[in-house]
Amino acid sequence: MGNCCDTSTKHRTEVVYTSDFKDEIDPNVTYVPNEPDLLEPLFTNQNDNQIIDRLLGCAYGQALGDAYGLSTEFETHDKIKYHYPDASKLIPFPNYITTPHSRRWKRGDWTDDTDQWILLLETLTQGNGDEKIFAMKLKRWIEHGFVELGDFAGMGLGANVQQVVYSNGYLSDPLKVSEIVWERNNRQAAPNGAVMRCSASAFVHYNDLEKVKSTTISMCKTTHFDPRCIASCLAVCLTIAHLIKRKVHENEIESLVKHVQDETINILGDSLSQEHRKLFLWYTDRSRSLQDLELDEAKSIGFTYKCLASGFYGLRSKRSFEETLNDLIRCGGDADTNGAVCGTMYGARYGYKSLPVEWLRAMPYKKWFDQKILECLEQTKLLNTSFVDIQTRF
Repeated sequence: MGNCCDTSTKHRTEVVYTSDFKDEIDPNVTYVPNEPDLLEPLFTNQNDNQIIDRLLGCAYGQALGDAYGLSTEFETHDKIKYHYPDASKLIPFPNYITTPHSRRWKRGDWTDDTDQWILLLETLTQGNGDEKIFAMKLKRWIEHGFVELGDFAGMGLGANVQQVVYSNGYLSDPLKVSEIVWERNNRQAAPNGAVMRCSASAFVHYNDLEKVKSTTISMCKTTHFDPRCIASCLAVCLTIAHLIKRKVHENEIESLVKHVQDETINILGDSLSQEHRKLFLWYTDRSRSLQDLELDEAKSIGFTYKCLASGFYGLRSKRSFEETLNDLIRCGGDADTNGAVCGTMYGARYGYKSLPVEWLRAMPYKKWFDQKILECLEQTKLLNTSFVDIQTRF
């Protein structure tokens, strides 16, 4: 859930306080047992494309990290340790111990982080990145959710987004209204509700870095005008664009990070204060540990730089997706959002094939998500293009 800790929201049958829903399977959005996966043809021997693998890793790492993180969202590290005392074992997915918060979803479902990622994906592929189209989609999602999934409202409407979206004139000039709200709040608010969804810009435009930069900035500003939010989104999207474009080897990771840090700071210029610049570098530094981040510190669980650091933790990980995300979400806090950004950066580096198949199929609406992703790949001609990894030095 983006935007700190507002839990008074609705999504996917909120009134039923159990995550073991018994409703019938809708084959239009959910796979029936033993049904072939729609993505399988993308990985035939005739179409063994590493860029497609990394693109899908970006998208499904996002959704799966989000869904897994829900298991500990808003919990403290100590509470999580009580429920799962053996840190060497994975928190089970999707059969984790539910909380009053997580019971609002079907087991294995993702949350608002990925819902808004999808809205951004649609805007970039169907609406050419028009801020007004995104604003319209966002407001409609808040009020109705995704109807085809049985939603009656969106989930995760935090204070910042609510304030912006329901301010006068938002649909006609979202950037101006977002700036006014930021100014009204004394330029203090820098929540994670933009960075949680931003990697869709890198997914769509990875082969055009200028487009990545422009859409990342404009889409962030539609709800989050603070330069720290923009810096977080730029750092995530620029890194992912480079990761998707070509395989980045282990000995190149820190060079890539340094390149992205410098480029982000250069793009923002004086709008990013010296203090905020130093914090940006601190949170993205290779020496940061999960303990350093204090992800469950109650007053700052939704701070954008904490989520950013979670993403760079995923980028630098040398372990499996499951182990990487397990250690992260055991820290608690805004675990679904941290998991989403960690997952999307991990997936962009290591690819879809690195994600656990059983976990992917445990997401109840994976078939619907598959259809969305395939539609995007077709619209952007990615399925009909022959790719060559471009050798770039950082």
